Amino acid sequence: MGFRAGWLAICAILSGCGGGGGGGGDSPGSGIDPRLARLDIYAAQRVRVLGDPGAGVMGMAPTTAALPVDGSAQFTGFATLRVEGAQELVLIGDARLDVDFGTARASGRMDRFFGTVPGRGVQDFGGEITISDGPVARDPQLRYAGALSGAGQVLAVSGTMTGVFLGDPVRALSASDLDPLLAQNGVVRTGTLVLVAEQAAP
Repeated sequence: MGFRAGWLAICAILSGCGGGGGGGGDSPGSGIDPRLARLDIYAAQRVRVLGDPGAGVMGMAPTTAALPVDGSAQFTGFATLRVEGAQELVLIGDARLDVDFGTARASGRMDRFFGTVPGRGVQDFGGEITISDGPVARDPQLRYAGALSGAGQVLAVSGTMTGVFLGDPVRALSASDLDPLLAQNGVVRTGTLVLVAEQAAP
C-alpha cells in the first residue's frame, strides 16, 4: 500500500463509519470523527506545499535565496510513517519543527499519530518521534528517534531525514527518510518517514 492509497483508505474508513477505535467524535454521539478533519487539513497542506501533478497543481519551488542569518521560525504540518511487512501500516500525525536561524539549529517532534491497523480499523498511536537539535543548512539533515504504540503494535524508529526549504523567502519545508531504522514489535521492517510543514504566521 502506497502513501496515497493509505491516506485514502483511512479517509474512507473514517467517512464510512463515523470513526474507528481509539478516538472518538468531537462530541458524544455526533458520529463525526475529528481525525477526518485533520486528514482534510493535511491533504490541503500537502497540495499547497508539494502540489498535485495529476491535477496540474504546482508545489512550492526550493528556496534559492540565502537563508535568514538571524531570527527563528516555527514550522507546523504533518508526518507520515509507512511500515512495510506482513501487517503494513500507514500512520499520519502532527509535526512541528522549530528553527533558530541565528544559531543554525533545529529541533521538533512528530506525534498524535493515527492509522489503519489490519482487522482493527483506524487506531490512535501514543508516543512521539523527537527531532533532535541538529544543524540547519539549505538541505537540512534532521536526526530523529522515537517510539509509537497502539492496537497491539509497538514501533521503534530512528534515522535522519534529508530536507529542503521551500519558497523565497522561506515558507515551508519537506523532509524524508526512505530507509529508516524501523522495528515493528521487535521485528526489523522497511518503510519511509515523510514530513511536510509550513511556517506558522508570526
